[in-house]
Amino acid sequence: MTHKSFFISLLCASALLISSCGGNSSGGSKSSGTIHSTGLFSVQIPEGWEVSPFYHMGTEDVDLKTVAVHKGTALEFQVMLCPTLQIQYYPESKHYVAQSKSNYQQAEDIEPLTLGKNTWNGFSCMTSKYGGEYNIPLYWFMTDMDGNKFAIAYWPELGEEKTSLNDADVKAIISSITLD
Repeated sequence: MTHKSFFISLLCASALLISSCGGNSSGGSKSSGTIHSTGLFSVQIPEGWEVSPFYHMGTEDVDLKTVAVHKGTALEFQVMLCPTLQIQYYPESKHYVAQSKSNYQQAEDIEPLTLGKNTWNGFSCMTSKYGGEYNIPLYWFMTDMDGNKFAIAYWPELGEEKTSLNDADVKAIISSITLD
């Protein structure tokens, strides 16, 4: 291979790498990390975040329709001490019941959030930890994806760590959700 053809190959590879790492013009942003697939849907897990599965009540069977993405750790005894996005998938809208503001304290509609190809509608509210005082911010978002429903419960301020809907990582997680 000549120096010229090597340089052209290197330039093409660099252009491909740069284009695959760029932002998303539709409101989402991309972040480095890995893709986690449940077999039903996939979500990007940015560096510094961890994913944990959900289990069917009383069994060791993993619920493929729900995952939680935690800022910093997925250790079972620490997940309620860090910001979390719990992603729930309802195939073909079976058994989907939209979250109701009436179930929460200080619930208010928020502006629709358009990230990637989807627009998420929802509300903000306050919830309690272990049935105590209602002082923990919580967001609920819902969207329809090809006849399938997704809901996200997002706790931006659990423990010492604080996140925001404006954080690139949070936007990357939400905008990356796709059907498998």
